[in-house]
Amino acid sequence: MSDNLISKLRDVLGELPNNIEAEQTLLGAIFVDNRTFDRVAPFLEEDHFYEPLHQRIYMVCRELIHMGKPATPITVKPFLPTNAKVGDMTVWQYLVTLASAAVGTMTARDSGIAVHEAWLAREAIFAAVNYVQFAYDPPPGVDVIGERTDIEDKFAQLRGMRIKPDNSRRGAGARYLNNMEENKERGSVIGIPIGLKEIQRVISEPSFEIGNYYGLLSSSGEGKTSLTVQLVYHALAAGCAVQFQSYDQSAEQIVRQMVAQRHRIEARRQRFGDLSQSEWVDAKAFADWIDEQPFEVVKCSMEGAPQLASYARSFKRQKAGERPTLIVTDHIKRITPERNTERSDPGTKAGVINGILKATATSIGCAWLMLNQRNTSGMQRDNPRPIASDLFGGEGTKESYDSVVYLYRFKKFLDERNAIASSKSDQTTIERVFPSAVRVDGKDIAEIGALKVRFGPTNIRETLDFNAKFTLLESVEPQTEIDQEEMSFLNGM
Repeated sequence: MSDNLISKLRDVLGELPNNIEAEQTLLGAIFVDNRTFDRVAPFLEEDHFYEPLHQRIYMVCRELIHMGKPATPITVKPFLPTNAKVGDMTVWQYLVTLASAAVGTMTARDSGIAVHEAWLAREAIFAAVNYVQFAYDPPPGVDVIGERTDIEDKFAQLRGMRIKPDNSRRGAGARYLNNMEENKERGSVIGIPIGLKEIQRVISEPSFEIGNYYGLLSSSGEGKTSLTVQLVYHALAAGCAVQFQSYDQSAEQIVRQMVAQRHRIEARRQRFGDLSQSEWVDAKAFADWIDEQPFEVVKCSMEGAPQLASYARSFKRQKAGERPTLIVTDHIKRITPERNTERSDPGTKAGVINGILKATATSIGCAWLMLNQRNTSGMQRDNPRPIASDLFGGEGTKESYDSVVYLYRFKKFLDERNAIASSKSDQTTIERVFPSAVRVDGKDIAEIGALKVRFGPTNIRETLDFNAKFTLLESVEPQTEIDQEEMSFLNGM
């Protein structure tokens, strides 16, 4: 809407809806504690502010915080017009006043909602005025009442953008009952459905719950990316939004692997376009479908945890909306450490990374899956099944996760052990730690287990078949013969 029309509206209707006090209160709270920004970032943009200077201040704060830098009057001042005045105050004096007048951060979200509500009211007025202008001079042959639905669509859109009030200050008991009633009405816990029932059983959860931080551990070449791609596809098919932050895979490679898994078309043949006519149809249909989903692959290189958090915030705000959202990061060792931890031990680095991303998962309302590549020392044990110390940063870092799942393919390690076995004792060890289904029958079976769970026991282990042709993990068919007594013994090791 033009500035001229806005000026005319003010002349006729008076000042447009705004809440300058809420804008000032929020900006002051962000200056006092930058973590306040996370409470409003999922729904508040700079355009929602009424005062142009406030728009600029909020935008600068956001960019600084996303870069992992502090947002204070001192750091914000260089990015604002030096000759601007706010009443009798300079911009610098105004910034200091905002910070010094801040009354705390507890009501920051309420202030953000107030700013957002005033913006919604202005948008509703603009939509109504546009409709009035159209009604005064409609195109020939147009039924103003019967055919024009833009205003109806706009109002429906604005209603959908309203922010739910924060009930965090309600009593714990009231929140507990409210959550249970909502889950009962919906028939499920809010979260990301898990595509393999074996993982559901291992972690005693039907879904990756919103706000939780999960870990997936395996060594290179065991299939953790393949498993992750399966989980991502299932989440998208269930109507969820997914951002895949990858230091290794491109978007094309991930889609290629999905097609291999869903339509049984080997990735090698896809690369060369060696497809039958029906396979071309399937591949095109899948490509069209994936482009319609709230799905994004971010190819990472040197990003640190704050940048990954920024990617997640933007994705949630721009593409995910109210959909349950899964953020996947592959993998933690590739994340660039923060400057103050560059010379620290891996445990400290992992703690800083996990702390930032877990807090982000909670603040923006998503489930986060962090992939871990095993420490090489853990693969030299007689029994190479993963343990907590194989996590990046060691056993202590598992406390950062709500649950940690591992993927263990026996055959990979059996082949490595057979290649270097040189004595009878080596063979005895191999027979002791690898099941006969792998040693004798050559089956490529994988084990899913947990190193930490939120509920239930941690000793549940499930077996899957690995289909190397399509890089696909599948439930073991009933006719597959695996010595359950032997597996029970191995599971107890």
